[in-house]
Order: sequence, then structure tokens, then C-alpha cells
Amino acid sequence: MTQALTLSIPFFAVIFLGMGSRWINFFDANAAKILSRFAFFIALPAFMFSSVANSDVSLFFNLGFLWRYELATIIIFLSSAWLGIVFFRLNINEGGVLGLASAYPNYGYMGVPLAIMAFGPVAALPMALILLADTVVLLALVAVFVAPRQGHFGIVIFNIIRTMISNPLLVSVVIGVLFALFELKLPEVANGLVVMLSGAAAPTALFALGMTLYGQPLRHSVGEISLITTFRLFAHPVLLLGIFYLFPGQDVLWMNVAILSACLPVAANVFMLAQHYQHYVGRAATSCLITTVIATVTVPMVLYLLIAEKLFFHP
Repeated sequence: MTQALTLSIPFFAVIFLGMGSRWINFFDANAAKILSRFAFFIALPAFMFSSVANSDVSLFFNLGFLWRYELATIIIFLSSAWLGIVFFRLNINEGGVLGLASAYPNYGYMGVPLAIMAFGPVAALPMALILLADTVVLLALVAVFVAPRQGHFGIVIFNIIRTMISNPLLVSVVIGVLFALFELKLPEVANGLVVMLSGAAAPTALFALGMTLYGQPLRHSVGEISLITTFRLFAHPVLLLGIFYLFPGQDVLWMNVAILSACLPVAANVFMLAQHYQHYVGRAATSCLITTVIATVTVPMVLYLLIAEKLFFHP
């Protein structure tokens, strides 16, 4: 539990630093937007590309694990988006971002180091597949919700595809897949640049998140944040656990890694995407902070249950 806290506390400490910089007027709202654009269009794509391009190509062929994990992801996304639209009167764009927050765990910044710490270097393989597949599926789903819907069916489909292509995170993942499949390597100088930018992704995104969080009202969005928190931290891992029981046959280690990934807080990428699409920005930012704070208690508990063999899956 101490190790899990060691990883998670710096995560939201950077968020609070961003909030503090706004509180003392060191940065203004415009600075937050500029920093967010740097993170979304430059640092995060470099991080995503590097993570996928350096993955073992054999992981792309574990289709049994893939469809089980993504089934849970799709159910969480669509059900929470529907609840947001029906019960909280959100429009379809806002519902899509709410669904994204409910289904998008922070496996990039927290999941990978936590999984390797808990289960050893072999955990990097399933985490890489989760990062790749989940990113593609979730970015495609949110594109369906936020793409313009004017015109006939063909124009709507064109708008959805255009929205997906305009997303630098999705583009970077696709390019990373091509590099991994064909065993391509960047020139040494270019690779050094990508590595440098990748290192800036987490602190930049989290600091920008904190800057945006400053002054956000919580009282009027308690219901929505509670919905996101319930789906993100509790419903997703429980649903995935049920899917593994109903459809057995996967490696025990991979199931452990999947459960750990599913219980993580909202990814900072959700805030970046909300900022990019200009929908649900404040509440997306708030959901990142609230779930991260709560996860400092829930994630160590899940890790304990997994490692202590309480969830029936153990290496």
C-alpha cells in the first residue's frame, strides 16, 4: 500500500501545484489553455507513439484478452453516457465526454508503473495492449458523440472520420502500431526528441489540469461527478471481473493487470480531449482530481486483494 501511495501522491500533487499557481495569480486562464495545447498536440502524442512503437508485436494477437477487456470498456462508456444524457439532461457531446471519463483509466501515468511494481516486468506486455486497444476504441467512441451531425448519413460518417483523424493522440497511436508491426526505428536524433517530449507529457498535462480546475464549481455537478466516480473506480473493475468469470481461459497475470487497470482514476487525457473538443471541460477536469484523490485509497486496496489472492486471480 505504501508503494501505491508513493506513485499516486505525486500525481495529484502536481495537479494541486497547478491550482496553486492560479490561486496566487502566477498564471491566468489563457496560460492554462496554452499549456494544454502543448500537452495535447506535442507532448502526449510523443508519449503515446513511444509507448506503442516500442511494444512487443506479439501482443497484438491476443484477441481473446482484447475483446474481453474492450467489451467492458464499451459497456461502461455507453451506459454512463446514456445515464448522463437521460438523467442529467446533457447534450450528446457532453454525454460523450462523460462516457469517456467513466471508461478511460489512467493507465499511461499510473497503470504501467503500478503493474510492473506489483507483478514484475512481464506486466508490461498486457499493459501495452490495454493502452493501445483502449485508446483506439475510446477515441473512436468519443468521436462518434462529438462529431457534427448535420446533413445526410454519408456526411455524418465523414464528420466522424474527420474528427478521429484530427485527433493527434489517435494518429500517434496508429503510427506507433505501424512502427511496431514493421519493426521500424526512428533516427537516433529524432528518437531522442520523442523521448524528451514524452517525459514532459505527464507533468505538463497534470499541471494544466490543475490550472483549469481552479475556480470550477463543484456543487452543481456533484451528481455527474459521483456517476463518473462510481463507474470509473468501482463498476469497471467489477464488470471486468464478471466477464473473466463468464468467459474464462485467459492468463492469470493478464487478468490481474486488467483488473488493476480498470480500477484506476480518470486519465488526464480526458481533460485534454474535453479541452480539444470544447465540451464538458470543467467537469472533466474535476472528475480527474476527485477520482485520483479517492483512488489513493481504493487502488491500494485492489492491489492488496490481487497480490493477497483475494480476487481469485494470482500469478
